[in-house]
Amino acid sequence: MSIDFYKEFGEYGYLANYSNHGFYKDGVYYPTVEHFYQSQKFSDPEIINKIISCKTPKEASNIGRCRDLIRKDHFASQKLQVMEEGVYLKFKQNLDIRSKLFETRNQSIREMSVKESYWGVGPNLDGENHIGKILEHVRSRLKEDFFKDLIDQCRDKKIYVIGHSNPDIDSYYSSFLLTRILKSFGIDCVCAVRDTSFADSKWIQDYPIADYEVVEDYNSKNFILVDHNSLDGILKENVLAAFDHHRITGEVSNLYEAEYSSCGLLLYDFFKNYYSFTEEEKTMIAFTVLSDTEFLTSSRFGEEDQLLYEELGIPLQLEELKKKYLKTNNFQLDICSNFFKDFKKYNYDKLVIKRSMIRSYHDDFNKYFPIYQKEMDSYDIDLLIWCDYEDISTFISYSDESFQFPYFTTSTYLVLDYLKEKKYLKK
Repeated sequence: MSIDFYKEFGEYGYLANYSNHGFYKDGVYYPTVEHFYQSQKFSDPEIINKIISCKTPKEASNIGRCRDLIRKDHFASQKLQVMEEGVYLKFKQNLDIRSKLFETRNQSIREMSVKESYWGVGPNLDGENHIGKILEHVRSRLKEDFFKDLIDQCRDKKIYVIGHSNPDIDSYYSSFLLTRILKSFGIDCVCAVRDTSFADSKWIQDYPIADYEVVEDYNSKNFILVDHNSLDGILKENVLAAFDHHRITGEVSNLYEAEYSSCGLLLYDFFKNYYSFTEEEKTMIAFTVLSDTEFLTSSRFGEEDQLLYEELGIPLQLEELKKKYLKTNNFQLDICSNFFKDFKKYNYDKLVIKRSMIRSYHDDFNKYFPIYQKEMDSYDIDLLIWCDYEDISTFISYSDESFQFPYFTTSTYLVLDYLKEKKYLKK
């Protein structure tokens, strides 16, 4: 599987050299990578300034390709290095598209120009694809930068690594894992939780973490956020970085985010070249995947996730764990207890969405879904996600709309994206 793009339009248009993402080098501003690359062909300041001043990258390209102009000696031997420098600076200085590049994870990237066999894939899709290769290499460089900057920022500070409220297996274990990783690099850090109302209480009781601290005062501490990227009461200036496997809220700028089936798996993939995970830690990561994919049944468990999960090499008794920890809601309890057993607030598209997730088998869905749907307003619930584990289906209730989701999922972000696409979300 590869990421394919062509020109500066569409979902992956930000990868193109013509994309409208400028950057500085040595105090000079270049409107696009194309402006930068074409200007570097020449030594004459007049030609350079003329290219940089072009209103469009196409105009800059036309000047730079003019054979009547005298180029630098040996530019041909330097062009790959020059191109990579421009692409690197573009993504280094534009955090929004840096995050998008991170989201491509480890996939290959192809520039789908059939007219260009050197920079692109060429007419037979067997071209050298140097733009795609450069983007992949820049992605690796930026990950390395993120890692080094993170360690540098944490030096001589006490860091609290903390997950979201009502911590589940993924938030809890991922915070612990990142704490261990940072400690291995000499960072003074603490695994922290916001509260002890654990969402996966039985699982966590059976596999507890010995050392963690409950944090209530957020004003005088330095934080790294794990498995969430909303401040949720923490001062922005106190957040050094965040790691999350869900979409960006925009509240934290120094964020490493990509769609993985769990934050634990994201941390494994990011740090495996810097840190040797023990069997115990790999088991924790496997547990985060099982927990966040409903034991590998959710749509969020993709092909890349499966390869990483298998790479962990942890033999687990999946069916036994599923029987023990995949629990549906207890409908003998009152509605309030079930609504808030798995309740979260999401900052999404400038909205605050209060979400409750209910898990049941089919008979309980038929019996209780209409009742809970009617009670949403009474308990200030905006979005109800109901997972039927017998039929392997997901049902949604939001803003007087109720329907079966197109596929089984427990991902709130996938549901929110769908609601946005269908124009259900209320501003």
